[in-house]
Amino acid sequence: MCASAPAATSRIAIIAGAGRFPFHVAREGKRQGCQVIVLGLQGWADASLAGQVDAYEEVAVGELGRLIERLKSHEVRRVIMAGKVTKEILLRDRPAFDAAARAVVQRAPDASVNRLLGEIAALLAQEGITLLDSSTFLRDALCPSGAVTARVPTPGETSDIDVGFRAARAMAALDIGQTVVVKHRVVIAVEALEGTDAAIQRAHALVGCGLVVVKAASPSQDRRFDLPVIGLETIATLVQAGVSCLAVQAHVTLLLDRDALVERANASNLCLVGVAPPADA
Repeated sequence: MCASAPAATSRIAIIAGAGRFPFHVAREGKRQGCQVIVLGLQGWADASLAGQVDAYEEVAVGELGRLIERLKSHEVRRVIMAGKVTKEILLRDRPAFDAAARAVVQRAPDASVNRLLGEIAALLAQEGITLLDSSTFLRDALCPSGAVTARVPTPGETSDIDVGFRAARAMAALDIGQTVVVKHRVVIAVEALEGTDAAIQRAHALVGCGLVVVKAASPSQDRRFDLPVIGLETIATLVQAGVSCLAVQAHVTLLLDRDALVERANASNLCLVGVAPPADA
């Protein structure tokens, strides 16, 4: 994407939250010949990312005006959002938001991810900065359709997946969460502010092992932000919680460190499958 681009367009910025996602974007961006600038969100981004990119600095989550100023200072015209930041910031950090961030919150019709980040994307566009699909550099990491592990879903797991996808898509559409945990066609837990891992652990505490976890995107998912992501940490949580099958939305969910992820899943007899949502979901 960048190797043959003019110098002015060969520079990208990553607005980095928590987790390994920003590292993967940075590595692939560099491999493709881009100059990679990272603006890490304080308290969320891993500062060790600085050793893998051309420039790294941090801004507070609510410093939207400074974020834009720093992007313009680096002469960046293309930006990718990668990494986790929860809506907890709207409850905890809002008093510290700058005028630009407060205006975004006030303009947004609701506090959904799509609405809030959509407003930020529109503000960036006004400054000549394009927010890219967050999978732009990681197309090969998107989960394909079908089982990616040695084991395929059992008939019982397939039934749970059907139930879970309808529920997960509905929850994602309401911006509640992307993950649902099912057992014997009963929804045991739904992800909300606590996050995926905590929802899975809660389900295990309620009904024990033999769980099926389903992760899906909203029917109106904006691919520029909040794509479902599965990493090695997720697999560790699944195994510890006695999950037998993980179903994710194909061609939308990112599988980070895929080879190692599949190897660990196979070692635990965990089924990982990419599926399309039911037509009526």
